[in-house]
Amino acid sequence: MSVINQALKSRYIRDNFIFLIGTLLGGFLGYLFHFFVARKLTVGQYGEMQSVFALVAIAGIFTSGFSYFVIKYSSLFAARNAYKANSQFISYLNRKLFGIVAVVSLLLIASIPFVKKILHLSDIWGIVAGILAVIFSAAAVVYQETLRAWQKFFSLTIAGLAAAFSKLIFGYSFASFFKKSSPVVWALAISIAFGWLAAICFWKRAKEKSRDGAGGDWEKYISRKKIWKNAAWIFFFSLVIALVMNIDILLVKILTTPEFTGYYGALSVLGKIVLWLNFSVVSVALPRACADGHRGERLDSKIFLFSLGLMLAIGAGLILIYYNLAPMLVVFLFGEKYRAASGFLWVFGLMSLLLSLLKFEADLAFAKHDFRVSWLLLLTVFVMAAAIFRFHGTLAQVAVSVIFSLLLGYFFAVLLNFSSRKKKIVEPII
Repeated sequence: MSVINQALKSRYIRDNFIFLIGTLLGGFLGYLFHFFVARKLTVGQYGEMQSVFALVAIAGIFTSGFSYFVIKYSSLFAARNAYKANSQFISYLNRKLFGIVAVVSLLLIASIPFVKKILHLSDIWGIVAGILAVIFSAAAVVYQETLRAWQKFFSLTIAGLAAAFSKLIFGYSFASFFKKSSPVVWALAISIAFGWLAAICFWKRAKEKSRDGAGGDWEKYISRKKIWKNAAWIFFFSLVIALVMNIDILLVKILTTPEFTGYYGALSVLGKIVLWLNFSVVSVALPRACADGHRGERLDSKIFLFSLGLMLAIGAGLILIYYNLAPMLVVFLFGEKYRAASGFLWVFGLMSLLLSLLKFEADLAFAKHDFRVSWLLLLTVFVMAAAIFRFHGTLAQVAVSVIFSLLLGYFFAVLLNFSSRKKKIVEPII
């Protein structure tokens, strides 16, 4: 017990523990969502739902870009304990975000007929719900990522759990009543709205507790002109991250049958337990790495090794479980109709481990303002797309294609970070 108490005195370990527990609970609610919904939908309809979810993730690249944008700059306010300046910065970003979201929403609405055709969807209403989900995500991301930058992981966890619980309740209700994928996508939009409102409440509460006596002029800390010079790089980075994480399921939906996509999507959902647990580790490390980057330093080596070791331990443990208990897990969560594909579950766990390791290295490069990593991620996307186009006849072929491309990307990302370890960090934005 003394060892545990000593470990919990470290804020980094304590934050990891809080966020990991929150991720487990949120993941449990998320997998209950799939557990119940998959039983109410056919394999083909479930595949449609998964493809629309992946489309939402990629269509939300501006949201993803803003998440990196917010955490990069809010980490500076957090390092200076400047709540009021950060609040003014949030107001500034929200004004900018409104115009961008309006333009993106119009483009997405115009593309609805094309998307419905290329993804072989049964109706347009899932796409409409997906567009709303993108809009709500854009509204929520500023507050959620500000909480992350300030390392308010308990508040961030509660907001995430509120979203996950509402997604489960509405998703199961819609699937039970309508028996189609498109109404279930509306549950995603509703859940994001709940998460947005919760994040606003927690940020306002944090402001009330602040003793920051400084003025609210955020431009005393950051140059308005300089931050937008780096905006294109940040959004490009977020775009390729989103593509690396989601391009496989979209290509599978385009190139194969709805049933094949349903099997692939189900195994991907289970395999990504590894990814989401490891993301909690990456999420705790990133604001520290960004804050260190603003000071011209690199992430502390002890934190790096602890994070890497924890991610490998989580991944190896779950892959071992997947290898030995795959049929039981797949049938229990998705039903007997998915048993035939269960033997590949451990491979999807390996895919998720490699993806989380790649994102960890990419985020470390991002924190050091080394945007060259974006080109390596884009290379990974091209290799993955080419491999899946060439080999998509079986689940094994697609899985090997994804694993090969992720290994290639991870190797070059590690090489990039290792080669630049002795170079002086120059902060180009402050």
